[in-house]
Amino acid sequence: MVNVKIKFTAHAETKIKQRNISKKDIEKIIAKPEIIEPDKFDNSLVHYIGLVQDKYLRVIGRRETKEGLLIISCFFDRRLKKRRQEDAKT
Repeated sequence: MVNVKIKFTAHAETKIKQRNISKKDIEKIIAKPEIIEPDKFDNSLVHYIGLVQDKYLRVIGRRETKEGLLIISCFFDRRLKKRRQEDAKT
């Protein structure tokens, strides 16, 4: 995803600060996600997932325009890391 204009909701801004997540890391995950998943409840949302310092960062966004993406929330997904580790064992 090249030349994407990223905007953040007030909720996303709050969670970024609370969770000490870098906006540069968010941009990196959006530019080159390891995994892209549709949201289970809202088909307008997309989850971009990638590794940041050995933790999976999940960034949830909605396309506003062809070039614009609105970030709704983001968090380090501990369940995904655990699931990936278990998958690697089998």
